[in-house]
Amino acid sequence: MNAEAASRLMEFARACKAATRIVSMYPPTHPAIEGALQRMLTAGAQATAEGTFTVTVLPDTLLVDGRGLAKPDGAVTDLAVMLHQHQVGELVLLAPLTAGAWHLLLSLLAMPPEDVRGEGGIARAWQAAGGGPIEIREIDYAEVLKERAEGTGIEATWEELVDSCLAGDTRGALDEKSLASLLDIARDPQRLGEFINRLQERARAVGLATDVQKQSLRRILEGLANYAAQVNPDEFDAVMNNVAGGTTRLTPELLLGLLSAPSPTPAAGSGADAAGDAGDPPGVDLGGELRGRFTEEMLGAFVAENVVRDRGATGRLAEAFHALATEDSQRRTALALAEERVSMSSLGADPQFNDIWASAMSMLMSYTDADYVPDAYDRELTSAREMAVEVEQVSDDPPDRIAAWLSTVADDDLRALDQQMLVDLLRLEDRPDAWASVLEIAITRLEQLVLVGDLGLAGDLAEAIGGIARDPRSPFASQARDGIGRVAGGALVKNLMLYMRQADDQEMPQADRLCAALGPVLVSPLAAALAAEESRLAVRRAKDILIGFGDAARAPAKALRNSSNPAVRRAAIELLRAVGGEDALPDLRTLLDDADPHVQREALRAIVHIGSDDAYAMLEDALKAGDSSTREAIMHALGALHDERAAPLLAHILRQSDHRGAAEAAYRSAIEALGRSGAHPEGIQALRDVLHRGEWWAPGRTSRIRHAAALALWATASPAGDEALQDASLSGSRGVRAAAARAMSMPRRTPPAGGTA
Repeated sequence: MNAEAASRLMEFARACKAATRIVSMYPPTHPAIEGALQRMLTAGAQATAEGTFTVTVLPDTLLVDGRGLAKPDGAVTDLAVMLHQHQVGELVLLAPLTAGAWHLLLSLLAMPPEDVRGEGGIARAWQAAGGGPIEIREIDYAEVLKERAEGTGIEATWEELVDSCLAGDTRGALDEKSLASLLDIARDPQRLGEFINRLQERARAVGLATDVQKQSLRRILEGLANYAAQVNPDEFDAVMNNVAGGTTRLTPELLLGLLSAPSPTPAAGSGADAAGDAGDPPGVDLGGELRGRFTEEMLGAFVAENVVRDRGATGRLAEAFHALATEDSQRRTALALAEERVSMSSLGADPQFNDIWASAMSMLMSYTDADYVPDAYDRELTSAREMAVEVEQVSDDPPDRIAAWLSTVADDDLRALDQQMLVDLLRLEDRPDAWASVLEIAITRLEQLVLVGDLGLAGDLAEAIGGIARDPRSPFASQARDGIGRVAGGALVKNLMLYMRQADDQEMPQADRLCAALGPVLVSPLAAALAAEESRLAVRRAKDILIGFGDAARAPAKALRNSSNPAVRRAAIELLRAVGGEDALPDLRTLLDDADPHVQREALRAIVHIGSDDAYAMLEDALKAGDSSTREAIMHALGALHDERAAPLLAHILRQSDHRGAAEAAYRSAIEALGRSGAHPEGIQALRDVLHRGEWWAPGRTSRIRHAAALALWATASPAGDEALQDASLSGSRGVRAAAARAMSMPRRTPPAGGTA
């Protein structure tokens, strides 16, 4: 398609994908809903600007007027998958929709597809709810199958094929008509997935036992694989890839049953030659084919499907997960993809979603039995599911005995024992190769513990590794330091920031302990993460941790000044003040010109807190050289401090600053601010000096400044200020007496907080 159509399609897809997720997470009155719907209104109006906008839905992309994108786009692909799951074949926007209509449609798309199909399909649900200027055309897979069957001389309908696959002796072969229909379905991954879903639903409806379901499913898919290899070997790979994708819809028990299927063996009394002479092709190793073709995306879809259905992970899901993913990197990628899918489902809107997903992650990542279970025994465990259920129903053990036994296998106790073993091995192992292996396991475990939010155990492990890294007598100190560097440069900081967004204040000492154990190597990546952080709570907590690193945080603090987030810039000011001292003054000076008034005020507080002559001179220079907005902001911020610590600075400004011409307004602002800062002796003396100072050649300016000084003394609401005014009213010049009398006639204001009356 041309660039304009591609732009409209991609903007529509991005808006629709984001809005669907927001609608699934928030109630209709939430402010986020309004923003999402506004973007949908804009995208819908752009899409229909030139008339009807027709989108054809394929399993993994969208077409406009029959044309696709030149390059794949993630948002378009995701929207295509979502629409295809709802069996939408075509979407036609006839005119712009209202916000209410978009909210209705997005709510339907956010529902699980099976729930929408239970209401008669998305098109019927849309019309029943009121509809709008949009046409939804659904795919009827049963009708498609029937039409294709009639075109090829095959008469099997969808339901007949399901019944045929489940009926009869599970050891018998399917007839050629059923196999041909199955092969036709298997050419389309979406149709095959729907068929597998229908097969499971039908099996449960007729009450088939789990073992019988396993045997039936194995017979069906083995028959399909062998038939595809015989009839059309060229499409065997494509069909088996679709089969692997379709099995992501299965329960863990059924998928494990397929994975544990024994490899095909020649019939008794015949060898390879005999089989060849007889013309019988070798059987397909179904379990091996599935293992070899299962991608990380498929694994993520399988995990998401089962976590949503069971509202969490089970032991059988963990077993299947580890059987298919043998590397930690595969597992992490698959779980990241699964989390995104689950968050888009109805479970993602559950208030307990974070806890449910964290528990699932912990179980799926900590399951480690698979490498130690022989294949034969694994098959026995897989087939023993029904017996295990019966044993669980036996309740002749006394409750106290059951409770005592369960306490020995509680998840927390097992993790703690596993943790202690790793810590002991790190301290006791003296063989270089073995110690390096233990370190790799410890690093992986440390990252996993932070990922699931168990920072207590993570801190123990970090302290063990950090202790070795800082021990000059240890032969493994260098390796430990390298390991900590890899941890700090990996995903740990990202997961740590997520923890800081969600943790209670009582849980933060665990994060502080973990970071202290890892040491200053964490400063740069933590500062980089803080610079991009949007959560004010996480920014504050990360800032406090960086302050704990002292001088090591000084250089990263300078970089944080340039963040686009004002909260991060304020954190940079606190860091500079805490770890930089007077050396931080030049960096703080640049923040006095910040566009955010809160940042300006914090920078000013930091300079006042330093309180040196250089700090006062810097503020005076900013008042002279800065633009009018900077000068006003500084003076306003100084007055708003209500802190006696500002008095010496303001007195310094009055003694040293110019008060002529354009500088007069800033000078008078300093006088007023000094009056608000309280009854500091240095401030009272400075105001007294200004009150008595006069210039005969500038009577107007002299009168204005004297009047401001008298009012400031009166505003201090202090005995010293009153005494200065009384003396001025009795012994001052005529102008001084008039200014003092006028000030004392004004109503007395409440003394400022922090001042002394």
